[in-house]
Amino acid sequence: MSPSGLLARVPLEFWIPMASTSFLIPPPAPPPSAPPLVIVGASARAAAWSAIRAGRRPLCADLFADRDLLAVAVAIAVEDYPLGLVKAVEDLLSSGPDASCPAIYTGAMENHFEVVAALSDRGPLLGNPPETLRLVSDPGWVAQLCDDHNLSCPAIRPADDPPPRGHQWLLRQPLSAGGSGVSEWNGTAPPPGSNAVFQERIRGRSAAALCLGTGSAARVLGVTEQLVGREWLSASRWAWCGSIGPLELPPPLNDQVAELADAVAAGAGLVGLFGIDLVLDGQRAWIIEINPRYTGSAEVIEMSTGQSMIGLHLDAFGDSRSSPPIVATDTGSAVSAKAVLFAREDITVTHLPPGDSTWSLADIPHSGARITKGRPICSILARGVTADGCRDILKRSSEEVYRAVKSSRLVERPPEAG
Repeated sequence: MSPSGLLARVPLEFWIPMASTSFLIPPPAPPPSAPPLVIVGASARAAAWSAIRAGRRPLCADLFADRDLLAVAVAIAVEDYPLGLVKAVEDLLSSGPDASCPAIYTGAMENHFEVVAALSDRGPLLGNPPETLRLVSDPGWVAQLCDDHNLSCPAIRPADDPPPRGHQWLLRQPLSAGGSGVSEWNGTAPPPGSNAVFQERIRGRSAAALCLGTGSAARVLGVTEQLVGREWLSASRWAWCGSIGPLELPPPLNDQVAELADAVAAGAGLVGLFGIDLVLDGQRAWIIEINPRYTGSAEVIEMSTGQSMIGLHLDAFGDSRSSPPIVATDTGSAVSAKAVLFAREDITVTHLPPGDSTWSLADIPHSGARITKGRPICSILARGVTADGCRDILKRSSEEVYRAVKSSRLVERPPEAG
């Protein structure tokens, strides 16, 4: 965790490769003349990089203000999360842009309706409003939507109506993110008054569709495999811990995902980027959850396509103010990947490895940061020829990070050119 307060751009002590037009590594810091964009959420780094590639100058408030965010943007680490985000935005705008500066939100903000409403009251909010967030978070609404459109959705039951024994069910807590509110049902009844729901467990491949909504329809930008609960990343059982993609789906599954995206966008009036968590069983695409904002897999699609996802999001809201965008001249491979490493024990971060031509680090913590067991250390971005190749790169590089953290060995900065 980084210190709180307004933080200007600072140089990195951990080595990061110089920015280039490869989206595997950071973009250059934007010029002061670039139109500002406020970004808030649990972690703003990926969206900030994407915003820079869209020709924007990000002003960020999140939980971490990680080192590679501060290298290219102004950011505030918010301790009183999420309520403190509103005050942080006021601080970000106090000595620069006026209230007309637009804002967007990233992961987990869809669960904090009052904060989203306050951000909307402040000025232009380029995101879906609280009433839309409430709608898509309702498992009953999602199930009814799928029933109306003959789409696949797991059976659900309220907490006070437990399913029969002998079947596999999950217990899902509402208003959670990243798998934190999911558990396997062990037959024990939820506490009285619980607003959790039982959801039938579907066997298959965990995936996610990144979509761009118009309010009445949607375009699928890409589908990724979701890494969930991977032991080699020290993730908890149902925690999202990365993405690999884009996946090539057979035409029938592609059609189902497209139908799901259209139905969700039209039913809820979704505008801009949104995600649909899926399980693919080979014949059907089952909808698990809707994420009505920029998603964790968006960065993977961006690395593979060389196109800013935040740029597409802003375009969907008709906000075309920007400096010339950065376009990747080398997306590097057919497949890209991202993984989040969680701490295996309580650690103090002092040294991290530099990466190579196939992978790099992101969401880099501050030198000397204390990270408790189970909390994220950093992310790995990778590229390869195949999904399996990307997975191998992630496994190899994650072990290198874990070894570096455990041994605190020095990773020396490469010599300066010239």
